[in-house]
Amino acid sequence: MSQDNKNIQDQNINLVHMDIRLIKSGAQYAYDLLDEYGNVVLEAYQEFTEILKKHLLSENIRFLYYNPAIKKPREGKGFVHDHVVSAKLQGEVIENAKEIFDFIRENLKSSSTQLLSKSRVDASRRLVSRVLEEIADRKDAVFNPLMKLKSLDEYDYLHSTNVSVLGALLARKLDFSKDVQVAMGMGGLFHDIGKTSIAKDILAKAKLSDEEFDIVKEHPHVGYKLVENNPHFMELEKRIVLLHHERSDGNGYPFGFDMDHMMQKTPREVRLMSLCDVYSALVSERPYGRTFSSFEALRLMLNMVYAPYKTNHHFLPTDFRDFIRALGMSLNEGNFFLKPGDLVRLETGEVAVIEEMNRLYPLNPRVRIITGKDRQPLKRQVQVDLLKDYRSYISNVFEKQPEVK
Repeated sequence: MSQDNKNIQDQNINLVHMDIRLIKSGAQYAYDLLDEYGNVVLEAYQEFTEILKKHLLSENIRFLYYNPAIKKPREGKGFVHDHVVSAKLQGEVIENAKEIFDFIRENLKSSSTQLLSKSRVDASRRLVSRVLEEIADRKDAVFNPLMKLKSLDEYDYLHSTNVSVLGALLARKLDFSKDVQVAMGMGGLFHDIGKTSIAKDILAKAKLSDEEFDIVKEHPHVGYKLVENNPHFMELEKRIVLLHHERSDGNGYPFGFDMDHMMQKTPREVRLMSLCDVYSALVSERPYGRTFSSFEALRLMLNMVYAPYKTNHHFLPTDFRDFIRALGMSLNEGNFFLKPGDLVRLETGEVAVIEEMNRLYPLNPRVRIITGKDRQPLKRQVQVDLLKDYRSYISNVFEKQPEVK
């Protein structure tokens, strides 16, 4: 048995281990099955498939674990409708964000170290740590964004709070270190502080002129200048402030990174925070534009994922896959954002119909391919389980069936 296996058993003395090779296809358990690091590999009452067994063994995973003291009821989806963070703590985080934004806006010409003093940063860090504590205690709760605006000014506070909670939640679900969990929560809280330099009438506009958009595109740089030489911020937090608007197609800002820069020069944690930022913006009430449901927002974001046939894209597929695996069910109240019958396009360019979803890997369901890469109908449609080739994934979902020529 590996040292990692010994570690998880040492830390979780009640865990029972199971040899994957001995688990029968179709087996269901009343417990979540975990890997050696404590990540949920198969949720309670989900079928253990032969495909999953082969995938795990190919990754050199031999044992799964469960806690016999945590038996789950079959009824329901396991999600409760309480928010992952209490209303009281949400209010404290919002008030803290409001104080920071208002103070910086009023004193922007002053020294950045005075604007973001040690006491101010430490107070925010303590709030993020409390957010993480509540997240740990509310494992099956959902994330419902703070959306209702009483005034235009509130958007920055609510959005920053949403992104902070999402970043902390995502980091915890992905089992990042405690320092990274806090850094992602802090990065979310401060990511838009550069907008304090932008006139409110520009921020409220639905359509900007080229000159106005150039002003908006400077806010990551402005924000970075406020934290760059501040010793009370971690380097990752500074990177989130500077790089959260970069895109995989090179059309992001402030630098317009290409794909290589996104993959090699932009930390994974920063790229994941970009997903949190976009999701929060889509589902929140804004001074401009419509508010999307979680279901709609996740489908829109899927259509922003890179695929070889796309010229416009925001996210790397591996990042979106991590985001969905970690948060998809929490964001959509235990429901898939894709469903059987959806018409989708694979990264190859082929068009397919979803036949059966995979709970563990939502972007890799079983599909029926109906066109080739050239969008021409196949004489014989083909059933494919995308989990057999983990490099394959859904890269578009069609809301209306396109005309297949």
